Amino acid sequence: MTRYSFYLLFHLILVSTSILARDIPEDSVKRVATLQTIFEKDYGHSKASLEYINFAAQETKKDTSWLKIGGALRLNTIYTKYEGKTFPLGTEGRNDWTWDTWRINVDSYSDGLQLSFEYRFYPTFNTHFIKYGWIGYRFNPSTNLQFGITQVPFGLLTYASHSWWFMTPYYVGLEDDHQIGFNFTKDLEHWRFNIAYFLLSEPRGTNELSYGVASSARYSYDVVPIPGNSNIERRQVNLRAARKLKSGEIGLSLQTHEVYNQQTSHTGRQFATAIHFENNWGRLNLKTQALYYNFKDVQDDNGSILDFVQMGAYGFGTYDVASEAAMYTIGIAYDIPVQWGPIRNIQLYNDYTYMQKMGEIQINGQSQKFAPTHMHVPGALISAGKIYCYFDIARGINQPWLTDSFGGNSIGSGRGINYLEPISATNPIDQKPNWNTRLNINLGYYF
Repeated sequence: MTRYSFYLLFHLILVSTSILARDIPEDSVKRVATLQTIFEKDYGHSKASLEYINFAAQETKKDTSWLKIGGALRLNTIYTKYEGKTFPLGTEGRNDWTWDTWRINVDSYSDGLQLSFEYRFYPTFNTHFIKYGWIGYRFNPSTNLQFGITQVPFGLLTYASHSWWFMTPYYVGLEDDHQIGFNFTKDLEHWRFNIAYFLLSEPRGTNELSYGVASSARYSYDVVPIPGNSNIERRQVNLRAARKLKSGEIGLSLQTHEVYNQQTSHTGRQFATAIHFENNWGRLNLKTQALYYNFKDVQDDNGSILDFVQMGAYGFGTYDVASEAAMYTIGIAYDIPVQWGPIRNIQLYNDYTYMQKMGEIQINGQSQKFAPTHMHVPGALISAGKIYCYFDIARGINQPWLTDSFGGNSIGSGRGINYLEPISATNPIDQKPNWNTRLNINLGYYF
């Protein structure tokens, strides 16, 4: 579907709802959505409430009906110091304002039946795709079933991060992942349980092939096929249990899925587990997590076992991901209510991830361990009515997006001394790389 089709669809929705609101008899107003209720929303003042809407999932009453339509328009600018170099303003889209994202959200609820949908456009990359789209049923306030493209119940939900960025688990498919299947949620007095099954990863969207392979046009990072390595994810099972606390939760997650080679029909497997803790103390929020994953017996089209898998998203190509690693994340945020003109809240945050890779490579007859990945993002989210602005200072070592040479082997073996070249006998893994830094400002209007 083209962006012009979405403009037309959105216009028709506006016209139909305004006609509906105009022609309703007064005694029927309570049963029919009006423009005010359709567009009235509370986005809160944190990433969890702002970026992952899902109003349909939040509704616990069964005997109510409503429709909500919304979305966001976001601009972005960056200033970088990568590999020890800065870049002049306005160079090739760097250090200049670009149109980051626009998206459309539709949520509907009718006597227990749910619908939630989000579609995103990224003009800078010339790509667009569905983030999620599911139907569900609220059996009662404690029992819910979602079916379609829905969020995978793994680790910290809905995000491990506070910033415009994600924590490193996202970049290996273990934060805010979405797949095609079902997710069953059951709440007890002190527990919440999730059982989910996903037949396939989410469908790909559309991208400009000069940026990356077509299989990478998607929101979530997944194992995707590339020439010579035709692997995909399928038949995924997730189990998650969270013990409710007074103002948070502590939980355990388990995940496994097949890694199927479409060329050879060989099947490998991924295993992952996570322990997480999140709690609020007044205005202070803390998120912590430890996770481990392992890709077992994953092969390329020639039958060779891989030390890396290829993952991609955003239509921006693929990169190496180490087949076995552990990650440790911690994020802290503090809300400061203010009354500065339209500004109502400032949330300060500081997020950090350490990724320990288990692999090694033979170079010049010697074994060299994979280099770790670090990601550190201090920043602030400013809320002013329907306008929200993230100010982030993102810093990374071997982080695939924080570099002048996207992707590559940064989250696999780690960069070589010459970061532009593959690891080789003359270009061993750099064991003392410098931090790369990116000032990122993201300004959004959420309606």
